[in-house]
Amino acid sequence: MQHRLDTPEDCKRTDGELPEPERQPESEAAKPPVAQLPGFAAQLIGQRMRAMYDTIAQEPVPEDLLELIRQLEAKERSK
Repeated sequence: MQHRLDTPEDCKRTDGELPEPERQPESEAAKPPVAQLPGFAAQLIGQRMRAMYDTIAQEPVPEDLLELIRQLEAKERSK
């Protein structure tokens, strides 16, 4: 259940200007069906994505990012 709190800005309007009605979510039957990939295609995409991200995860962290993290940690400890 949603509650709407009107602010003074919401109430300002000129003559002939009506507020837009709140939209209701579409029913499940009205939504278009989601396309599904065949199992082998989804598996192949998953394998390739894992291979791509594995190489990215093995790259070293840039030194300037490590320095920024050190500075933030030092600031947290000093609080």
